[in-house]
Amino acid sequence: MKNFAWFAVLGLFCGACSKETEAIVEGTRVGNLAPEIQGEDASGKKIRLSDYRGNVVLLSFWASWCGPCVKMIPHEKKIVSKFSGSKFAILGINADKDRETLAKVQNQLQMSWPSVWDGIGYVGREWNIEFLPVMIVIDGQGIIRFNSKSIMDDLDSLDELGSRIEKEVEKALKTLEVGKAKK
Repeated sequence: MKNFAWFAVLGLFCGACSKETEAIVEGTRVGNLAPEIQGEDASGKKIRLSDYRGNVVLLSFWASWCGPCVKMIPHEKKIVSKFSGSKFAILGINADKDRETLAKVQNQLQMSWPSVWDGIGYVGREWNIEFLPVMIVIDGQGIIRFNSKSIMDDLDSLDELGSRIEKEVEKALKTLEVGKAKK
């Protein structure tokens, strides 16, 4: 009987361990550790996703030629405003053909957040981006908590997507605060 109890405890421990290791597998699905993104912005400044570790990050895959992407920018501005002063950032991943277009559009639309220029599509392919826009919320530990690809067919409007992203960012920020309180 003693051995049975020991195996039961060991089984529970191993089960808990496997759940934790699932969360740290690198990949682009919800629950995975977000793969590194490295690139340059419109001015050539190097940007890495890992530089944002400790913050909740909204990855916004977009392009200026994508109408829905441009229509999401006011929602993104609202989210930036709402969570200003918190550990939140937006990082755009831009698919325009050249950096000059990216710089011009960011200036015209008064976008306050950086975008990695991905004109050749390397980052988009790494992240399995098949359409734009795609919005991904990453928590402070680098774990993907939301990916809009999985809900796009269920949405009635970009307003609904904006509201959903706002809620997901809020949830991720709360878990960040809970983690900080435990320390």
